[in-house]
Amino acid sequence: MPENGALTWLIPDAYLAAPADDDPVNKNHESICILNVTNDAARVLLDFYFEDREAVEGVAITVPAKRCPHVRLDKPEQISGFQIPFDVPYGVRLRSDVPITVQYSRMYASGGNIDSLITTIAYPVA
Repeated sequence: MPENGALTWLIPDAYLAAPADDDPVNKNHESICILNVTNDAARVLLDFYFEDREAVEGVAITVPAKRCPHVRLDKPEQISGFQIPFDVPYGVRLRSDVPITVQYSRMYASGGNIDSLITTIAYPVA
């Protein structure tokens, strides 16, 4: 694996829960944080794999050089217009043309002060 990241990352357990209420701040969402410490923009392809439907591959995003965007998966405008279905388990593969580091987070906000956040480093493929 390159010194500062990998070219391919896997997130096997993703799940975008349907909105629980109309709170615009604390709503269910997922994000992928992509750290690009290189001097070049990273061209990243996201491939989405589902249990019960065909894969959606090649959703392209760009991560500028020396940046760390948090890509919200509940916002299609941040992932080339792709709409992730609610309440459907899926996995994601990220493929980049420069080494990156990837972290995945999921916020579950059910209302009534019962919220949870999980976060993990994605699995780098050597």
